[in-house]
Amino acid sequence: MSRPQKSGDEKRTVTVRVRFTPAEKKQLWETAAEAGRSPSDFIRAASLGCKPLRPKPTPEREALIRLQAELGKVGSNVNQIAHALNTCLLNGDPVSVPEEAISRAMSNVEILTHAIQLELRHGH
Repeated sequence: MSRPQKSGDEKRTVTVRVRFTPAEKKQLWETAAEAGRSPSDFIRAASLGCKPLRPKPTPEREALIRLQAELGKVGSNVNQIAHALNTCLLNGDPVSVPEEAISRAMSNVEILTHAIQLELRHGH
């Protein structure tokens, strides 16, 4: 799912350069991380009072996102297997995996993917 496009006034196109010492940069990055924000969002909030674009994901949310990516890979592999087996069926070659097993596996992948998406939408 891609992010929605912003209108011209909402796009951030201007860059402001600020110099820091290495120690200051390290402190900024650490403080922003502790606040659950990116360094850019942290600076914006501190200087302009802006709300963050999106909060830094919690470890649980990051785990769900990684799990969703892995589940997508599994679903893709199952789909490729189903395609290969369907080709065997069309060619009259013997098939050792029942079509119901593939359908059930794909259905389970879709159910799990949907459940993960619901959790991610609710901020978990």
